[in-house]
Amino acid sequence: MPIMKNAVLIIILLTTTILAQAQQAQPAFVSPLGIDLLLSANFGELRANHFHSGLDFKTRGSIGYKVYAADEGYVSRIAVSPWGYGKALYIDHPSGYTTVYAHLDDFVGAIADTIKRMQYACESYAIDTLLSPGMLPVTRGMYIAKSGNSGSSGGPHLHFEIRHTATESPIDPLPWYRHLIKDGIAPEPRLVAVYMHDAVVEGESLPKKVLQPERVSGNSYKTNTHFEAWGRVSLGVKAYDRMSNTNNIYGVRQVRCYVDDSLMYESIIDSITFAETRYINSFIDYKELRSNKGSTIMRTAVLPGNKLSTIYRTMPGDGTFVIDEERAYRCRMELCDLYGNISTVHFDIQGKYKEYASQEPEGVCFDYRHDNEYATDEVNVYVPAGALYENLYFDYSSRPSEQGYSSQHLLHTAHAPLHKWCEVAIKITCDTLPDNKYYLEHNYNGKKSEVIGRYDAGWYVAKVRNWGRYTVAADLVSPEVVALKPESWVANGSVEFKISDKGSGVNTYRVELDGAYCLFEYDAKRSRLSCNIADMPLEKGKTHKLTVTVTDNCDNSTKKEHTIKL
Repeated sequence: MPIMKNAVLIIILLTTTILAQAQQAQPAFVSPLGIDLLLSANFGELRANHFHSGLDFKTRGSIGYKVYAADEGYVSRIAVSPWGYGKALYIDHPSGYTTVYAHLDDFVGAIADTIKRMQYACESYAIDTLLSPGMLPVTRGMYIAKSGNSGSSGGPHLHFEIRHTATESPIDPLPWYRHLIKDGIAPEPRLVAVYMHDAVVEGESLPKKVLQPERVSGNSYKTNTHFEAWGRVSLGVKAYDRMSNTNNIYGVRQVRCYVDDSLMYESIIDSITFAETRYINSFIDYKELRSNKGSTIMRTAVLPGNKLSTIYRTMPGDGTFVIDEERAYRCRMELCDLYGNISTVHFDIQGKYKEYASQEPEGVCFDYRHDNEYATDEVNVYVPAGALYENLYFDYSSRPSEQGYSSQHLLHTAHAPLHKWCEVAIKITCDTLPDNKYYLEHNYNGKKSEVIGRYDAGWYVAKVRNWGRYTVAADLVSPEVVALKPESWVANGSVEFKISDKGSGVNTYRVELDGAYCLFEYDAKRSRLSCNIADMPLEKGKTHKLTVTVTDNCDNSTKKEHTIKL
């Protein structure tokens, strides 16, 4: 007995030690803001071509709130861009995690001084550089920046991430802050979809059947639509999560699907990798997204080219199941959040035998496993292996374009996703301009965007990541540079220009003060260049010359000169 007691005691001590070490391995990050934490977006939300990689903390609709380091460490990376994360800081911590603070308005202290020195050394507003551990150390709770709305942000907020330092892979920060954020509301299902794979529904070969959930009581829902199907099917759900004290909608963290009480699918979005984030286009119904104003349905079917490795949990198969008995198949979908709030949707699919008549697809078969190429006298399309999530029957047509430099080429349909960059070469049928004046124009639902590539012996060649309408366009017009209220620069303490280009888009800009480089901030979404007068080396009583030069992607350039005097 004494031996047995000693063995039990040793096991208890070992277990306690292991648990203590595990708890120590998880740092207790402090809040990066000094205000109550409310989310405008959660981790893993379904975005265009990516999963949201962090938490978006509300900043009461304003900029300028103090941002604090979540733990001790050092600034390991500084990135400043007119797009994307805007002004961003990356801090490596001894725990093996990296925290990221993005869309900032400004940096403070030694961090701000270091960044400005780097920008002047590079003569560039946009920088992205790694720092050594001893260069900018930070302490836990240290004031490091001000919250903002920089980059591609759609409104003032702080984008905050926690990543594994070794892999740079983001994980959900909410478990560290759930004690500061209330959530007593379960996710809300908006619709359920049943997809047909070699199957028929109501005797027809339809792509999917949409069901509308209705609340029965509490967080329990059901659909009142009764229908018959036969063959292999999969499920999908469109849903939003909600949280206490806010009207925002969020992404759903966890989905479980049961058929006849057997778990056939489970996904949890609590970690992602940037290398895999674009696979979101195979996780959702991409055609629904592109054809129904951004509507996102999460699908259980895992396409053969889908390489997501962190989201799927219980997957006995490929997320599909077969209806091959004339009976009711009882389906249940559960939507869960981190706080244990769960919504359940119940519906039945009645098995009814109907022979499936496969239809021969039209177009040229592109195999997702191999390189594919399509060529005519006026277009060449190269699709590398891994660019598709499943086999695709490529459809092509062309027609004359209004601009006249090439035909307008319809490459398949914009409702199909592309994962990798593909190469498109289009013949310039009216090659009368200098080589550098051409660019590729993509037209999606009437909205035109430029694609910059290269001229190659009468062809224009570019990398594309979307199907749709493409034509060769030309840009012969220089960018526009407008000084905004120059008479008020001194009084307002700020110099501001609007820069824009209606053709190939702004490529570079440079501002000089009396012939020397002067750092101006570029807010691309507002097309603004700006600089505080206090940051400019101006002498009182002296007239200084400002020169702004802007060049577009077709090498058209505009230079404007203005004077400023304190």
